[in-house]
Amino acid sequence: MGRKRHKGRAAGLLLLPAMAGCGDPEVKPVDPVPTSVVIAPPEFTLTHLGEEYPFGAQVLDQNGSPMDTFPEWSTADTAIFALDSDPLGATVTAVANGQGRLEATIGQVTGAAEVTVAQSASLMEITSGDEQGGIRERTLSEPLVVYVEDPGGSPAALVEVTFTPDEGSGAVGDSVVKTDADGRAATEWTLGSRRLQSVTVSAGELEDVFTATAFADPPEPDYALAGDLETARPDPLDSEIVEIRAPIANLGDGAGPAVFPVGITVDSVPMRPAPVDRIAPGDTVVAVLFAGPLQPGRRHLDVVIDPGGEIEEWDEGNNTDSLTLDVVSQREIRLGEAVTVESSELNEVLLFRVEITEASDEAINVELTGGAGDADLFGHYGERPGYRYRYRCFSIGGDTEEQCQMTPTRVGTYHFAVHAFTAFGPSTLTVTVGGKPVEPFDIELVFLENGTAEQDDAVKDAAARWESAIARDVFDWDHDAFNRVPAGACGPGSPAVSDVVDDIRIFVTIDSIDGSGGVMARSGPCWVRPFPLEGGEGIWLQPTLAALILDEDDVADLEDEELLDAFVTHEMAHALGFVPGLWDRHRRLRDPSLPDDPGADTHFDGPLAIAAFDAAGGADYALAKVPVESGARAGVSDSHWRASVFGDELMTPRLTGDSQPLSLITLESLYDLGYEVDLAEADSFSLSVEEEWETRPGRGRVFDLGNDVLAIPIRLLRADPRRVKK
Repeated sequence: MGRKRHKGRAAGLLLLPAMAGCGDPEVKPVDPVPTSVVIAPPEFTLTHLGEEYPFGAQVLDQNGSPMDTFPEWSTADTAIFALDSDPLGATVTAVANGQGRLEATIGQVTGAAEVTVAQSASLMEITSGDEQGGIRERTLSEPLVVYVEDPGGSPAALVEVTFTPDEGSGAVGDSVVKTDADGRAATEWTLGSRRLQSVTVSAGELEDVFTATAFADPPEPDYALAGDLETARPDPLDSEIVEIRAPIANLGDGAGPAVFPVGITVDSVPMRPAPVDRIAPGDTVVAVLFAGPLQPGRRHLDVVIDPGGEIEEWDEGNNTDSLTLDVVSQREIRLGEAVTVESSELNEVLLFRVEITEASDEAINVELTGGAGDADLFGHYGERPGYRYRYRCFSIGGDTEEQCQMTPTRVGTYHFAVHAFTAFGPSTLTVTVGGKPVEPFDIELVFLENGTAEQDDAVKDAAARWESAIARDVFDWDHDAFNRVPAGACGPGSPAVSDVVDDIRIFVTIDSIDGSGGVMARSGPCWVRPFPLEGGEGIWLQPTLAALILDEDDVADLEDEELLDAFVTHEMAHALGFVPGLWDRHRRLRDPSLPDDPGADTHFDGPLAIAAFDAAGGADYALAKVPVESGARAGVSDSHWRASVFGDELMTPRLTGDSQPLSLITLESLYDLGYEVDLAEADSFSLSVEEEWETRPGRGRVFDLGNDVLAIPIRLLRADPRRVKK
């Protein structure tokens, strides 16, 4: 019994403090005791030697609450990082690659963080082994060596460097190498079979390339097709021999035989190889090969060097290249021959040509008559266009009654195309010369401000001369509501236009510009007609509206000098399209000097104008043809023939007291813009070969026509979808 009572008291005593504590305010709280140390961050990696990073520590008590006390810092890994500390924290500094432990201790409690030093690559340089030469499939004498540096500028040790041979470039001894203490990594390179070889080396995101040239023992050639195969055009005729230009290089170190064969296959059918002379190592020649005539349709051609495999070469895999040609059929017909044409296939294009051996001042006529359906007719002189909308003459009615005329009839080849807008035929195609009326070219003059009767007559006379020089009309354009031109859009005071223009309407103003001796005129086209076929926009554009503004004081001066007719004829040529804006639209203006290239060799690149230039004495002219005024002089350059070459010709930027011939070169330049011309209207003319144009005795007063081109944009009319054939 007593023992039980003793145990009971003891138990009661044990409970007393707890019971008393529940309601006794005099009981004292337990003091905080450091229980853990937390280092932030818990781990960190330094990427270059000498890099510093600060750490902080927090001491926590038994309840996880921060204590206002500080640990002591230490490390046993001073070979990896140095430690600098104070009560508030510690800073570590990278010494060497490796992993170490940073500790913070208070009493019996220690916290730790992991510190890693791992140098990274911020710079990689090839130090040796690049651009070597050696025998193929043998190890090069020098190893490939790179130097790697960390972001702090120290040699980076233990950085992985990868060496990767490119295709055909052999093998390396070790593809992955860690840099040594000096930041260097090296491997050996055994060459492959290619002539030029390479190994790509990388460290992290850094990359570079070792190159080497392999040699054969004994030396061997390596003939290769070293560029694109070229033909005169991708759509040769089935009657033509196709010329193929094949650039062939010798990439090897041997010359090979004196002659080696190059073959052509057409749709896998081999043709007789052509001999090509030996090519020295490192040289390239363009071999001219021939194939054909070829069958119409899509033809696949392969050019093969050494098709029999008889030459010992470095690489047989670079001996072949290919191209595809769309061979078209074109029938030659005679003048006056009646040819039956028809097509049951929508959009089929039938091609014909006529060879003209005798020139004529009359027009060449091509006509399509009879049959059902809708066929369109196209004609062109000279080189055959690659697309029917590039033909200069067209007839696109809604049936098979079509006629197209070009004038004059020139010696050479005329090409014709009949397009099946719908299935059509049978119809009859004939080509003749002369005997049919040609619709004339019309210039409509609208005088906004008249001059004297004599001055107005000079404008009318110039229009009459150009109506004679341009031998056939261009198609009329109806400025209806869709194409309405607002008032003032074609020079000051020009009215709105919403009717039919046949063929060009020129708004004429004879009024003051700036008085005598300044700007004498402002002339040029304002709007050009579109090509009336969908997909043919921008082709064969001729003006429909133009402005001709003449300074009344200068006009009076020119009357006194008997130069008014030449002056107005010159300015009307600008209105018809003798201006850089239209030349550029037709891709005829080359190397313009404006706005800031005074040394440019500006020229007009029209084939008929160039031929006329040569015939007038310019065949041996050393610069680009046809020469246009350059010098980057606003209002003069890029818009007139070059006076130092053309002298007194009408379209230079000067007028003199002598004659001002309208040359065949000028007429043919209009032909190159799509006009048909009467060559008989050209004046006799021969070129000057003077280095500088000078005033000669007897010339009298010289008038500068600078700034005479109307400075407004040439706008292309939008084709009315109701009138455009699709």
